[in-house]
Parts: sequence; C-alpha cells; structure tokens
Amino acid sequence: MLEERNIRKTCGYSSAGPSLHAGSTQLRSKLLQQSPAPACPTPESGCPHPSRTGNLTAEPADPARVSSRERLELVALVYSSCIAENLVPNLFLELFFVLQLLTARRMVAAKDSDLEPNPGAVDSLESPLFQSVHDCVFFAVQVLEHQFHVLSHLDKGTLKLLAENERLLCFSPVLQGHLRAAYEGSVAKVSLAMPPSAQAVSFQPETDNRANFSSDRAFHTFKKQRDVFYEVLREWEDRHEEPGWDFEKGLGSRIRAMMSQLSAACSHSHFVRLFQKQLLQMCQSPGGAGGTVLGEAPDVLNMLGADKLGRLRRLQERLVAPQSSGGPCPPPTFPGCQGFFRDFILSASSFQFNQHLMDSLSLKIRELNSLALPQPEPSDEDGESDVDWQGERRQFAVVLLSLRLLAKFLGFVAFLPYRGPEPPPTRELQDTILALRSQVPPVLDVRALLQQGLRARRAVLTVPWLVEFLSLADHIVPMLDYYRSVFTLLLHLHRSLVLSKENEGEMCFLNKLLLLAVLGWLFQIPTVPEDLFFLEEDQLDAFEVDTVASEHGLDSMPVVDQHLLYTCCPYIGELRKLLASWVSGSSGRSGGFVRKITPTTTTTGLGAQPPRTTQGLQAQLAQAFFHNQPPSLRRTVEFVAERIGSNCVKHIKATLVADLVRQAESLLQEQLVTQGQEGGDPAQLLEILCSRLCPHGAQALTQGREFCQKKSPGAVRALLPEETPAAVLSSAENIAVGLATEKACAWLSANVTALIRREVKAAVSRMLRAQGPEPAARGERRGCSRACEHHAPLPSHLISEIKDVLSLAVGPRDSEEGVSPEHLEQLLGQLGQMLRCRQFLCPPAEQHLAKCSVELASLVVADQIPVLGPPAQQQLERGQARRLLLMLVSLWKEDFQVPVPLQLLLRPRNVGLLAAARPREWDLLLFLLRELVEKGLMGRMEIEACLGSLHEAQWPRDFSEELATLFNLFLTEPHVPQPQLRACELVQPNRGTVLAQS
Repeated sequence: MLEERNIRKTCGYSSAGPSLHAGSTQLRSKLLQQSPAPACPTPESGCPHPSRTGNLTAEPADPARVSSRERLELVALVYSSCIAENLVPNLFLELFFVLQLLTARRMVAAKDSDLEPNPGAVDSLESPLFQSVHDCVFFAVQVLEHQFHVLSHLDKGTLKLLAENERLLCFSPVLQGHLRAAYEGSVAKVSLAMPPSAQAVSFQPETDNRANFSSDRAFHTFKKQRDVFYEVLREWEDRHEEPGWDFEKGLGSRIRAMMSQLSAACSHSHFVRLFQKQLLQMCQSPGGAGGTVLGEAPDVLNMLGADKLGRLRRLQERLVAPQSSGGPCPPPTFPGCQGFFRDFILSASSFQFNQHLMDSLSLKIRELNSLALPQPEPSDEDGESDVDWQGERRQFAVVLLSLRLLAKFLGFVAFLPYRGPEPPPTRELQDTILALRSQVPPVLDVRALLQQGLRARRAVLTVPWLVEFLSLADHIVPMLDYYRSVFTLLLHLHRSLVLSKENEGEMCFLNKLLLLAVLGWLFQIPTVPEDLFFLEEDQLDAFEVDTVASEHGLDSMPVVDQHLLYTCCPYIGELRKLLASWVSGSSGRSGGFVRKITPTTTTTGLGAQPPRTTQGLQAQLAQAFFHNQPPSLRRTVEFVAERIGSNCVKHIKATLVADLVRQAESLLQEQLVTQGQEGGDPAQLLEILCSRLCPHGAQALTQGREFCQKKSPGAVRALLPEETPAAVLSSAENIAVGLATEKACAWLSANVTALIRREVKAAVSRMLRAQGPEPAARGERRGCSRACEHHAPLPSHLISEIKDVLSLAVGPRDSEEGVSPEHLEQLLGQLGQMLRCRQFLCPPAEQHLAKCSVELASLVVADQIPVLGPPAQQQLERGQARRLLLMLVSLWKEDFQVPVPLQLLLRPRNVGLLAAARPREWDLLLFLLRELVEKGLMGRMEIEACLGSLHEAQWPRDFSEELATLFNLFLTEPHVPQPQLRACELVQPNRGTVLAQS
C-alpha cells in the first residue's frame, strides 16, 4: 500500500482528483468539455489545447517532431501504472481521454494563457507538456501500448477502427500489428438492442384466481384495473414518440383514478405483482430497449427469409438503436420502455403503491441474489460440457439483468422523496438532515448482501445490481454512516481488481472488467462525493476483499462474455463512436482495410428459403403456446430439452465415436502387422486413419435426431402432471423434441469431427506406446520384472491408507489417536512395492498417489503428524522425519512415472502449516529442498520462484520475516547440512543463548 500511495503522490493525486501535470490537467478539461461527456470545470488559465472540431483540417502528426520525448515516456509510464493499479476512478473514462488525444486534429491557442513556453528551458521540468499534436499522439500511443490487454477485449468494431488509425500505425507499427491480430482473432459479437412489443403478462392461476381476493368485488375491480393498465400501456406505446406528447397530460389523470380504486391492501399487492412482471418482461433486455431475454418477440425479418438476413438485421439495428448513451460517463437514465414505468410511478403519486412496490422489489432481489446458479464441473479437453455451459451462462445473464433492473427501480422509489437537483445549501441544514435520516433503516440491507457476496465469491453477480441501486441515491446518502461503509467496501474491491494479475484461482478477466466498468461509472455520478475515491488506506474498513475465487464461486467462472459486458455498460461503446467520428471527419485517407459493399437484390423470392421461414414460424408458435400455459410447463420443456441434448452428445460419444475408435485400432493393428514393428510415421498413420473415419461423423446428426425423438417425449410425460390435456402434452413433446434436436445437432455439427480426431489420436498413442521394440523393453519400461509375482497391495488400498494418515493429521482427532513411525515407513515401503509392480496401476491412480505423497511430505516438514508412543513423544524425531523424507524423495526420483506436483510443497496453504507450529523449525524444509535440488527433481530457479511468490500472501509479520530469512539462507548457503534452525534463529541468528535453551 505504501507503493500505491507513492505512485498516487507522484501523479499528483489529491482529494480533488487525479492530475498528471498542470498542462495535461487543463488539456483534459478542454477535451472533456468538447466531448459528449458531462462538462468539466473550465480552467482559469490554459495553454494551447487539442481541438476535435469537425470543421478543422487535421494536422499531420510526426514522430520526429515530438518534444520532451523522455518526459512524455515517463509521464505515460506513471499514468499507465495508475490505471493498471486502479488508482483512477474510471478505467474507460481514462481510455476515452487517451483516444481523444490520439484523434486531436490540431492545437488551438487558449486566451489569457499564462503558461507560455520558455525558449530557454525547452526540456526542463518547468516547461509545460502537450504543446503540439505530435506530443499528444505520442503520449496516447505510449499509454495504449501499456493498456493492450484491455484493448484486446473491446468489440470487434473498435479494434478495427484502432487498427486502421494511420496515426497509430505511424507512431507504433508493433501495436498496430497486435491490434490487427486481435481484430482478426476476435469472434465475439456485440448486437445492438431492438425495441420489444408490449406483450401482456399471462394469467397466473396460482396468484390471480378468485381465491386470492377477499370478495368478488375486489376480484372484479382488479380485473378492471388490469385492463386499464394495459390500455394505458398501449396508448403510451403508440404516442410517446409523437412530438409534443406529454405523459402526465395524456395519462396522469387516468392513472391516478385507477390507483384510487385499489383501496384494499391485497389489491395493491396483486397490482404490484403485475407491474413488476410487466417491467421484467419489457425491460429485462439492455437498457429497456431490447428484445426480451427469455423469448424474443416475433421478427419480421425471420418471416421474409431474405438471402442476406444478417445485413438486413444489422441495418435494422442501426436504424432503431439509440445513437449515443450520453458520453463515457452518462448519468442514470430510464431509456426505452423503462421510461413508461418511471413516469407511471411519478404520475400515480401513491404512497401505498410505492411501499408495496419497494417490498416486492426487495423480496425479488433477495430471491434472485441468493439463487443457486448451476456451475459446470471442470471440463475436459474435448469441451464436452459446452452444451451444458451455454445454458448456464445464459441463465446467469438473465438473472443479472433482472437484478440490475429491479435494483434500479428500487433505488428510484426508495430515494424519490429525498432526491433534488442540488445538495443542501448550508452545513447546518446538511447536519440536521443527516441526523434525521441516520435513524431511518435502509429499505434493503445492501451492506449485508454485499459482504455475503464477497465471502461467497459472487461479487460478479452482487456488485452490478448494487451499483444500479446506489446510482439513484440522493446527495445525502453517501454521507450516511451505513451507506458510506458500503461505498468503502466497493472502493476496497475496486482497488483489489488488478487486471494484470492472472494467477490460478483469480477472478476471470472479463468478470473483473465488468466490475471495474460499473464501479468506475458509479464513482463518477454527481451525487457521489469526488473525494470519496481518494480516501487514504488507513480510512478504509478492515473487511478483507479477496479476489482469489474459491472452487465453487461464480467469480472464478467465465460467466461474463463480451456481449454481456457491453449490455451492462453500453457507455463503453463511446470509444468506438469517438474513433468513428475521427474517420468520418478525416480527409478521406484510411490506411486500413478497404471493404467492398456489395448491393443485394430481391431476385430470389420471399419463399426461397422455406427451412428458415418454417423454423421462424415454429418458434413463434412455440412462444404463443407457452404464453397461454403455466410457467412451470415452459420450464419443464426447457429442462427436458437441455438434459436430452446433453445426454445425446454423451450417447454419441459412447456409441458412434467409440465404434470408430475400435475401427481405428483394428486398422492400426493391420498396418503394424503389414509394415512391421516400426509401422511408419505416427503422424502419417494418424492422418490416414482420420481421413478414413472422420467422414463417418456425419452419422452423428442422424443418430442424434433419432435419440432426441426417442427420449424426449417420455421425459416430458414423466415430468408433467397426469391431468395434462392430451393436446397440450403432444405440443409440449414436439417442442421438447425440436429444442433438444437443435441443441444436440448444433454442438455435434461443430465438434464431432474434432472429437473423433482426438479420440483416434489417443487410441493411436496408446497402441504405439504398447508396441515396443522388444517385450523385455516393455516390461522394463513398465517397471515390473518378469519374475514379479504381483503381490503388491492394490492402489485403492494404499490411497485409502494414506488419506487416513492425512485426515488424522489435519482433521479433528482424539488425544489418543496417532500413527507410529514404523507404520509410516511400512506404508511408504508398500507404496514403492506397488509402484514397481504396476499390474493394477493406472495413470489417474498414480497421479493421485503422487499428490498424496507430496501432501504427506508437507505434514512431515511441518511436524503435524501425531505420533503414538510415550506421553513425552507426540511428534516425529528428527532422524525419523529425515528417513521418511529420504524415502519419499527416492520414490519421486526412481518409481513414479507421472509428473509429481512438487510445487505443492511451497504452496501458501502447506507452508502456512509452519505458522501454527510453536516453536517453528525450518531445518526439515531446508533439508528437503536441498535434497530435491541434488536429485534433480526441482531446479534452484524453480524453488526460488516459488519462495518469492510466497511473499505475496498475507502472513503474520514475524512469519513473513522468517520466510525472508529462509529465502536468503537458501540462496547463500545451499549445501550446508544441519544444524537445527528455529524461528528465533531465523530472525536473530546470532542469539546463541536461545539456540542453547531450545
């Protein structure tokens, strides 16, 4: 943290915000004033600043005319370090600023400038920077080179515009080449939003029937109000885009009249449920302006069946989608259909409705936030679980978008009574308001939910909706103690999300990028105090924020893709618009790709593609069918389709692919018999076999369709109630068959050929390894001699025995429980016997035994194994421990034929066992490390790297000092045997008295 504070001071960070240099601060203000971003204060005194006015001719930028090159490189390095260490509030705002410098057209002199450059101090520290377009472009390119890991995850259009920029090509051809490669390798697509139709929420018999109302009058009143609500919604949909039309004048009186009739509490509850479901149905997609996530609305283009459907769809997106999101840091808004629900709440002006709505929103947020989202098991190389993972990622996106929408409206309603355009004018009034509002409990305990999300490694789900909730807060909220602690936690999380750290177990890169984007946007909202981000480290709460994701946390799963990132943060697209404006305003020169636009015609009839038209109509019919059925029916059909599709892939692998592998083995055996033992080049053999067998993969689609048609109807019938009408059951079965077939065939058509090649390659490798030059050589390689009688214990028995010892050492135990040294030596002897007789040993079992042996060595080094014997002897003697370690080293060196994960010895969890020992003794660890080096099992550089990485973990101060001393001791005295070293000797090696006493 001290280094972080020094970097911040070096860059000129203060409570007012970041600044690089006097000249660059004014430069930044000028640029942001000319951008679509919110206006920044105009500096009192200025210098020549870049102008991006479209009517100015762009001045050519020349690398040879850059002044103060070394100073600019240094400033760019420090500035990039601040961005990389999250010492700036908003990552994408900084990138926007840098791209503005890259695309500056020319320098325009500011009036009343008092920063005239001194001719005698051209390269002195007093001369201002950024005095020319050349300096601005050079600085921007230097920063972009340091931020390439972020740029490579932008959308394909932005990468294309960057790679085509002639200034970037002129100043850094290497970076331009990297960007071009990233563009060509990018497969992610970001689709703009499409407006939905106001489709009504279907009738819910579980909650909307007569039994849920107090009287017939209340029931019929609710039905009338439901009809009025949809009449209002239809009228808004038809007229809200008309010039001069006003929501309050057109619909306000009808809404208030409708609300006045909802007198009973149960009526409010039913109407709020309808309001919330309609909100989710219409606005769950990006910005409330997109098609529904759970089911897309009917698409006219699908019905046309045009030959170039993709081009027409992109044209539709460009014509309908909004052109700007309000700059790189737009204020909270309610775009699209969200505006209807916001105006409805404002026009209703009903305290009862608002209270019921807050209760319902809070309950739904808690329910979705605690939803146990399915997580895939670690997938193998063939990507077999991809067909499952696609559905789970889609489910995460649905839940996240729903949470953000609900939290946004909860914040809007909860803070509505306090919201105003300006903060309190006087300090006395502010203190009075703070004293009053500090007694009001929060509408939702967001602090507890945030802490739970951080501990459960679900920050990627919790933080985005919490940001939406806080973005609607008024000026007083960040000053309240409760919410200030929430902002402090978010600030601590923001500083810990360093993108350059990509260690194993860390949060996924795009997950981090999403959190940084939403948090950066929150810190720039006007209601959030500017000095909040620049709190000193000692002012932060002590709650630990750990970005290392657990095995079962969402943070470690790649649940965020590029499309979801741009959906939650549409303002990132401002980078692309900024670059596009430079291209459109340039003088026609473009050093990038030249794209030929081919006009399309309508020579093919509208019915030229019946399969696509039929598929679109079937999807629409399925949507209409589910709309008139209970939601449970749809969930059941989708569940059956998901599982049958996954089982179909596994069935094809177990039948068709397995048969092809057996054919490959037979063909290879014939080839080996024909050509002799050598059998030719293995790569050539593999290509021959694959060329013969891969075409048979086309049978997978036929077999997959048959499997889905056979299994899906039975699964639907088993899960649906017996009282389901025959017509409904038949339709559900047909839809399940279609969905399952679509999922399975899509995966098989894309992956079955690669799957066959991989399985055939594995079979060829197995057979070639088994076919040695001589039987004796094969027996010698296996480690089992001809005279072996195979009396070694079974691997499963040894695994169980070693696990018993490990569980006895690390788990809770009685005082009389323990293990004798003789039993440990006998156990290692049996392990060596089994490794030499490999009759029943398979590679997975050998790998597991290797890992268990390393864990056992860690416990021996840490002296954590309870020993049976006299009361005075509860631990292994030094001689016994060294004998056990030597036996393990011998097994690792001579008997194991799989890689032994020796790096686990220096993992923080295993080294941390020494922290609990009193007194700490390090001689066994040094002894083991030197033995590993002498036997060639680990290199000195590898051990030094592992020891160096241990310093990054959080240790007690005394333990950290001992680790540093151990590291130095290993470097300086690698071959000194003996003597016994305790903790006191590592910290103070000259205290002989302590050594004698110990």
